[in-house]
Amino acid sequence: MNGWAWQATSIAEQVGSSVTFVGNLLALIIFLWSKRLRIKYYAFVINLVIANLSDPILTFIYQYYDNDILLALLRTGLFVAELNLLAIAVNRLLALSITPPARYDSLVTSGRLFVVCILLWLISAAIYLPSTYVYNQVVIRLVRPLITLTILLVTAVLYYIVFLKISRYTPPLASTPPLKDADEVTRTRMRQTRYMMVTVTIILVSSLICWLPFCCANFYIYFSGKYYGRHTEEFKIMYTAFILLLMVNSAINPFIYWWRIAEFRDGLKRVVCCHCIRRQNPDEDDPELELYGGDNLGNTINSTINSNM
Repeated sequence: MNGWAWQATSIAEQVGSSVTFVGNLLALIIFLWSKRLRIKYYAFVINLVIANLSDPILTFIYQYYDNDILLALLRTGLFVAELNLLAIAVNRLLALSITPPARYDSLVTSGRLFVVCILLWLISAAIYLPSTYVYNQVVIRLVRPLITLTILLVTAVLYYIVFLKISRYTPPLASTPPLKDADEVTRTRMRQTRYMMVTVTIILVSSLICWLPFCCANFYIYFSGKYYGRHTEEFKIMYTAFILLLMVNSAINPFIYWWRIAEFRDGLKRVVCCHCIRRQNPDEDDPELELYGGDNLGNTINSTINSNM
């Protein structure tokens, strides 16, 4: 019975890795290819896609090369995904707090967001690379799960604050023409932020659902006073299933993008149908890009790389 269960989990892992890889690779292509998505408004979402894409790649390699570095990188990618959800909340809170909107655009540029995305990876690596080599029950079964749940709970609190700020926004009754334009931009960003926050809240809830069993299982191992190897085969199979649930978390995100982001659905249609005909109104001339924060991330990345060469 246990042999069949282990075989089933192995097959599920391979299928899950394949679905996660294909889904997030396609999502990354769509985000980077579409000018309506390759903007600073989606910077942390793109970084989230990259983190989710790294999971199946590293999981596949780890099956054939049992290496602590690969395991640390896998944990790093999982944690970066959580940090990106937190970064989205902080970024949207700044967008609503810094007025006028032009001031936010001047402070929060694509270049700075790109640097923050790199920092998220460095922070995660600084936590998980050293801790992977610490074979201590407190670190493995208590500290790391607590860090994960703390980040997710702090993110949930920030999301609540953002929604509260949106609900309390009251547009002025009258203003001069220049202020009217700023008020219109503010209202538009409020609407866009609300829609974005609903989207990432769905991702956050799915993350909590997928991470909670894994964290609780680690807490159980710690407080039981027994090492993982001394637990029953049934518990080990269940623990492996909880690890697979983390991969499910990465796999469902592309479906959430498709469900919630209209530009993503449009980009998917173009990629699948190989539709390369430009529309009559090109994206570069779309005035809404300015409202989204239209700095092109691709140009920012290229300029950053060239400046360092």
